[in-house]
Amino acid sequence: MKLLSRYLLKELVIPLVVWVAFLFLLLFVMQFLRGTDVILGSSVTLEDLGRLIVYLAPHFLMMALPIAFLLAILLGLGRLSEDREITALQALGIGPVQLLAGPLAVGLVLAGLMVLITSTAEPWGLTSIKGFVAELIKKNVVGDVKSGVFYEDLSNLTLYAETVEGEERRWTNVLLHDDREPSAPLLMLARNGQVNTNLSGQVLTLVLGDGEAHRANQDSASYAVVTFQKGEIAVGVEGTTGRRNRFRSPKEELTPSELLQAADEAERTGGDPKPFLNSLHNRLGQSLAPLSFALLGTPLAIGRRQGGRAWGYLLTLGGYVLYHLLMRFFEQMGLKGHLPLPVANQLANVVFCAAGLVAMYRVSRSGTVR
Repeated sequence: MKLLSRYLLKELVIPLVVWVAFLFLLLFVMQFLRGTDVILGSSVTLEDLGRLIVYLAPHFLMMALPIAFLLAILLGLGRLSEDREITALQALGIGPVQLLAGPLAVGLVLAGLMVLITSTAEPWGLTSIKGFVAELIKKNVVGDVKSGVFYEDLSNLTLYAETVEGEERRWTNVLLHDDREPSAPLLMLARNGQVNTNLSGQVLTLVLGDGEAHRANQDSASYAVVTFQKGEIAVGVEGTTGRRNRFRSPKEELTPSELLQAADEAERTGGDPKPFLNSLHNRLGQSLAPLSFALLGTPLAIGRRQGGRAWGYLLTLGGYVLYHLLMRFFEQMGLKGHLPLPVANQLANVVFCAAGLVAMYRVSRSGTVR
């Protein structure tokens, strides 16, 4: 039995590692393409890319592990069924129920890992990535503003410098057009300027010196001109740079204890604690998905007689989409008060487990799923 267990684990673990790596790379490339203007800025280094991967890794793992595990079960155990190895094992008195032990053990390990990641590493990574991307944008503004070229990567802001000089990237003869308030656009002309890189957080400050500001108010048809020796324009990096720094809602950046504290505070102040509690229970429900996938995927894999990899891919895609549709449906019922939140966020797992038990019963009785 030990030899059989090692053989079955090999059929599961190797495809699992391969698919996790593939999906992780795919998710990173998709995020990379969404933020190429930030990630491929002139001031971004390989160290910055490494930090970006570290911050995003927990979030990507939470997305990749369940679907990779379902793929590993359907393709790994499915190959045993297609090659009649399952039939040989049954001839030796090893039934489908005994084959379920390996996937359930791996699913239990993955569920524990996902609970740990979603409770600690994922909130840390999503919190850190926002500040880190903000710093990257600041660095890019410093490095990407070129002499005699209009810089328009900041939404609703246009920056022009006649010359950019020195290591500190000081600007001379600067034009800045601020259209963030369409009814009263601001035009600033200055002899010099630069980016203040000493500030931390998600605020970018443009410092201009020896100039004048022109503001036109379209509602009142008024026009104002103000001269200044030093002026600062604060730009909130998050939300002012298009979609490049948009990740997930703030609730996903909170640890479980912080979610409970936020729910208590919302209840004390007359707010609605359900969104915070739902986020907490939803994380637990998604973390337990590998167990329900193991229970349903195993009989589907060992009961398959033909179809090959294409059938495995189709089952994986359909199962994963169905799981998330059920999660979303029951979650909305919980938020509307039709179901308790802990129950609502576990019902998708309950449905998959029930379907898995039925499928396992059929496989045990007939050796196939029709």
